[in-house]
Amino acid sequence: MKIGDLATAQGVRRAIRAEGSFVYNDRATELIYADPATELTGLFYTPNELECILTDELVGRADLANLAVRTRSKVAKTMVCQALGYVAPPSFRKVNPRLRHANIDVYVQQANNLQIWNQEVDAARRYVIIILKNDLIAEIKVIAGGDLASYDTTGTLTSKFQANRINETAGSLLVSPMDTLELLSILGPVSFLGGAVSPTSPPSAGQILDIETVYKRLLPLVGQTFADPGLTQERNRGTVVHRSVCEALGLSHFADNGQFPDVLSQALEVKLQLARTVDLGLELPESRTPVASTNGVLAVADIRYAIFYGERSGPNFTLTELVVATGQDFFKEFRQFKGNVSNSKLQLRLPSEWFV
Repeated sequence: MKIGDLATAQGVRRAIRAEGSFVYNDRATELIYADPATELTGLFYTPNELECILTDELVGRADLANLAVRTRSKVAKTMVCQALGYVAPPSFRKVNPRLRHANIDVYVQQANNLQIWNQEVDAARRYVIIILKNDLIAEIKVIAGGDLASYDTTGTLTSKFQANRINETAGSLLVSPMDTLELLSILGPVSFLGGAVSPTSPPSAGQILDIETVYKRLLPLVGQTFADPGLTQERNRGTVVHRSVCEALGLSHFADNGQFPDVLSQALEVKLQLARTVDLGLELPESRTPVASTNGVLAVADIRYAIFYGERSGPNFTLTELVVATGQDFFKEFRQFKGNVSNSKLQLRLPSEWFV
């Protein structure tokens, strides 16, 4: 840290506080967005000054420990606003960048996989990366968009469709009383598995449960409580449920090859929802696109979806509802998000040495 940069940054902060500046507008009564500050307009931090003052103010703090991802993101932006002298808003508007006057976006990272949703990297923007280690803020990195873009090795956005339930109070439900005609004719699903079936083997005739049996076997999981692996551990939490699903279906063991659908031999995609928004992946459930993992035998519309809703309580989470539907019938119970139609994320690999 350069002492000169820190002293200059502290002077900028004093000026921002004296102005009573907001990250969106200069006076609380105004509804217009402020333009980003520049060296010409004043109240401007250089990237070095940003990194110095945020390091001085935030490193070593535990404010972000054990927070859910969305809450952590909001708290982090609030902390950055306050550290820079801005009046933090009660909520952050969906504008780009989120901290508009300072021309910065804020990301909290425990690993080097940075995900940016619904936008390309902006070469003119500054990106504040808050690095967590052992629940403490260990380091602050400020990267210009032009430099951050060099970590994008794909140059493409990964798109994901989203939906939510039409009737939020409907409880557990079997939406599809029977499988699609295509799955019925090709695989002849049964109500009992005659032998050991691996979850990761391709679906085969006579070795796949019908959708009504799937629902009946999974329904007793509703009401069960599991140890929560951590507020930010969505993937590991999903694995807990995935393991229980394999057991409830009578499969030979638990395994996950990371492909769609989760339980390949049963043509079953499993989702755990602690929020109401359901991420659907790269294809709409009703699509007739062939599923590569089934060797093209089934289409996405033939896949069965088991969506568990859950609630977190202290160190545990409890399953509260189960909805089972074929992809073909999915939108009888769910409503696709419109507007953006799909959300997209850009995945970047930050330097691994930042997280050692």
